Amino acid sequence: MPFTHFFTKLTAVMAFVGCLSFCGHLSAQDYIESLTPLRGFSVTIDAGGTYAGKYHANFYNGRPENLNTIDRIIHSEAYGEAIWNNLVDQQLISPSAIQTYRQLQVAEYADMSYSITYQIGIGFRYDLEGSNTAIFARFNYSKLTAKGAFNLYSGASSSTLTNMNQYITCGIWGNESRTYIDLGLSKSFPINPALHFVADIGLNVNHVRVLSNDVEIGGITYSILDVWGGNYPTMSTQSYEYYQTGIGFGAFAAPCLRLMLPKSMAVDLGLNCYYNKINLPNYDQFAPQFTLFMRFILNNL
Repeated sequence: MPFTHFFTKLTAVMAFVGCLSFCGHLSAQDYIESLTPLRGFSVTIDAGGTYAGKYHANFYNGRPENLNTIDRIIHSEAYGEAIWNNLVDQQLISPSAIQTYRQLQVAEYADMSYSITYQIGIGFRYDLEGSNTAIFARFNYSKLTAKGAFNLYSGASSSTLTNMNQYITCGIWGNESRTYIDLGLSKSFPINPALHFVADIGLNVNHVRVLSNDVEIGGITYSILDVWGGNYPTMSTQSYEYYQTGIGFGAFAAPCLRLMLPKSMAVDLGLNCYYNKINLPNYDQFAPQFTLFMRFILNNL
């Protein structure tokens, strides 16, 4: 389900719950009097969407210095001949100019970016008595997709046959999962009894796992995920199971609005701003990430 549809439905649920809570009482005064401050232990449920910065997405662009490379596929004994034959059959390359798969070259590498995706999680908080302050621990999960396109030289000029161009545009993408642990402090500032402004700050520990890194060349998909120990695959090369993972860390801050509900409940709507190190090889510097979230708080269960 696209994130926009998902978040729209969540917003509708929030509005519906708020209306039920309000309309179920005889007056606004009754509604206000039914509200109680958050006290002690609470469980939180998060749902929303995340946008990760482009910096870490370029781990998947297939450059020679990366862990997973395009060259390792197009110049390999195991795949190169089949790729070259497919491109010749589709008249996408000039066989007189590019006579073997070893002459295939990348003209331009992709500028990758992540798609907006979901983030879900659960958390625990403890509100300190009479201070509008809470400490919390949250555990969130998201699955991200990085996408882009790169160009291969075709060996043909743009003035030759109409179905031949100088470049062959190919798709490239990567998938990863991220798990986050957020530890922090939350401070609320009541605007009125039913609506609070809330500020969260804290530290983040994250774990990333690369799930796939694929290219599409001439309509056929190939994995460039390195399962050959950095070698070029041959017809006899044995692949092995190797997980590309890493532990990172960072900090975050989140402004949000809180709607207080009867029966010791509340709903937050906010924006979590991360500045994280995601531990992907050669792309392990700090970069921003933003998560628009809705958080349901269940107090005194």
